[in-house]
Amino acid sequence: MKTLALWICSVHLNVLSVHASTWTAEVPGTVPALLGSCVVVPCKFSYPEDVKVPSSGMMGMWHTDSFSEFIYHKDSSKVIEKFTGRTQLIGDVTNKNCSLRINHLQKGDTGPFAFRIVIEGPNKYSYFKSMVTLDVQDSPASPSLNVTGEVSAGKAVTISCSVSHTCPSEPPQITWSHNGTLNIQSEQLQPPNGQWKVTSVLTFTPMIADHNKTLTCTAEYQQGQSAQASQLLSVKYAPVSVRAETETPVVKEGDSVQLVCSSDSNPKAHSYQWYDVTGSLQSKERILTLQKVPRDTGAFYCTASNSEGSGKSSLVNISVEYPPEMGRESGCSAHITGVTCHCVVDSWPVSEVQWILAAGTVANSSSNTENQTQTLHTLRFSLGLTDMVSCRATNKHGQKKLDLNTNQRGILMAIYIPVCLSAALILILVTVALWKCSRGREAEKTVKNPIYSNEAREKNRPSEDLDSPESEDIYANCGAMSVLRRGEEHFYKQHNHNLYHVV
Repeated sequence: MKTLALWICSVHLNVLSVHASTWTAEVPGTVPALLGSCVVVPCKFSYPEDVKVPSSGMMGMWHTDSFSEFIYHKDSSKVIEKFTGRTQLIGDVTNKNCSLRINHLQKGDTGPFAFRIVIEGPNKYSYFKSMVTLDVQDSPASPSLNVTGEVSAGKAVTISCSVSHTCPSEPPQITWSHNGTLNIQSEQLQPPNGQWKVTSVLTFTPMIADHNKTLTCTAEYQQGQSAQASQLLSVKYAPVSVRAETETPVVKEGDSVQLVCSSDSNPKAHSYQWYDVTGSLQSKERILTLQKVPRDTGAFYCTASNSEGSGKSSLVNISVEYPPEMGRESGCSAHITGVTCHCVVDSWPVSEVQWILAAGTVANSSSNTENQTQTLHTLRFSLGLTDMVSCRATNKHGQKKLDLNTNQRGILMAIYIPVCLSAALILILVTVALWKCSRGREAEKTVKNPIYSNEAREKNRPSEDLDSPESEDIYANCGAMSVLRRGEEHFYKQHNHNLYHVV
């Protein structure tokens, strides 16, 4: 009798074991959750196929590791106080979904928790083998920031910011530190583990100014907590602000000078080229060295290149200084109105120019700039002042003196010869006039004095040829003599008074 009882018990236990083995549930072992937020524990369960579900349906509930402590029950009076009003069975048990939602998580809401199903009669089961534990965290995890592809200036880029959470009905809001087009995506992580992910995708076109700037996305939760993720933007761009520079922009003729090419780019420029103002290639190095620079050294520019492109600098001018030199155009020309002298000086910096006249007299002159380094200096003075003038140019690098012939002798001869001839002619005319006047006075004396008879005159007169022109009577206006003398005196005053002036 005792043996039969043991056998029946053994069979019963075996049946129960086989029957119980078909009661299963799928829940994550641990679900991270944020303090003050909500958590949804995903849950699926199964029961034996031979269990008949009555028309009244089934009833699901959640409890702790003790049967007596329900955290969720259809009859809220059976829920322990600390979970009252904070739990909800959101799964449909008729579809074998036992998912649980807990709101306003508290630090002690850790579990473990088990799902229990009650169908009818003896068909009830607590899934102790599939219990879940909550990891309640004080602060949210940092978002994950991800840049898709390279970031180049002027080209659109897509950057995503993702954050995990456990409350799909109240997902965190993601904001950005940069403007752009936003696209929000949300999904439940698979396999279901109580985690959802919200992703904000930012699309914008970066500029050079965005290089080395910090891009930040911020996830803000309903309960006021937030978390950030930041990344330093590395924006690639072709060389800009290309500069051609030198530490010695002013050099003396014959010295050496170095020009340096620099730029702002990402990545750094890997090649440089130097050109003169005509576009002729001078060097492929970053530093251009010019040896024994001539005075006509022009301007230069450089280019810098990297993987994104190239850039060009503005022109850099080399100012070459040198002592004064006199141009072949320098010289003097004389005219009846006076003498004009030109002195063409080529120097840098521009020279101070002085004119040196006779007896060391220094005179200033007018000047005109022919070009940046060449000046024209002009001196004007009256005829007869001096036969030679000197032009003296001085700057900090030296002095140059040029002696110039005024070339005025020819003009003076052309003036003096006619003057002398005119004076001689006037003298002759005056002499003849005086002689005729003297003869006339003698004749008047003869008429007035009876002593002089015709016979006496005949005796004293020398024989003359009546046909000779000299036998004719000569008449002269003696009163005109004073006029002739005044004219002669005025002429000599006009031509023998030497004056000069300087312009």
